[in-house]
Amino acid sequence: MLSDRGSRVIRAYGIFNVNIPRSLPLYGIPFPGQYLIGAGGVVRDKQFLNDYRERPTASEVLLQDFGAGRGAKVRIRADDVQATLQLSSDRAFAGQELGMAVGFTVKPPWHIYGEPLPSNYTPTALRLDSAAVSRQSLKFPPARLIRIASLGESMPVYSGSFRAAGVMVLAGGLKPGAHQIGGQLQLQECNDELCKLPRTIDFSVPVTIQSPAGK
Repeated sequence: MLSDRGSRVIRAYGIFNVNIPRSLPLYGIPFPGQYLIGAGGVVRDKQFLNDYRERPTASEVLLQDFGAGRGAKVRIRADDVQATLQLSSDRAFAGQELGMAVGFTVKPPWHIYGEPLPSNYTPTALRLDSAAVSRQSLKFPPARLIRIASLGESMPVYSGSFRAAGVMVLAGGLKPGAHQIGGQLQLQECNDELCKLPRTIDFSVPVTIQSPAGK
């Protein structure tokens, strides 16, 4: 721990946290941040956050940068598509942020849709239950734009294997104990000649909410 009286060093580096009111004891702290540095001294990842109360855990960094999660792997199946969802950890405190990764495999000759899409098609999306999760985001890789002769137009699609990654913040009011967080995967399977009806597949992710220290 380094002492920085008057936050002079913090200000010099331009990371003084302007979101903390002067009236609070925490006034003068920097924006929270972290670097991930490889063995060769190369920065592999960096994060700076606006809110000191929500920070990525070590398990989240391991999942996002190395694909090594500690949560249970939940497999979600739909005809010719399989998705495997994993959280960075299966144990957390209420209000804690966890990493989330989803690996998709689409059997040929099928594909599923990305965005943007015309309103009569269904993009691929995954959402967790908003009653158990206060904030969530899942970033998909760029979809491949292909020309579909039978439709006479170009569409953004995913095929083969790909990975989406993001974060979720557990709701602050979750009680300690075992929970099953529900969710839904939305998709539409198509090939060059036909499309199946859009599907929504329900699933659940196990998470154990830990008691705060001393309780």
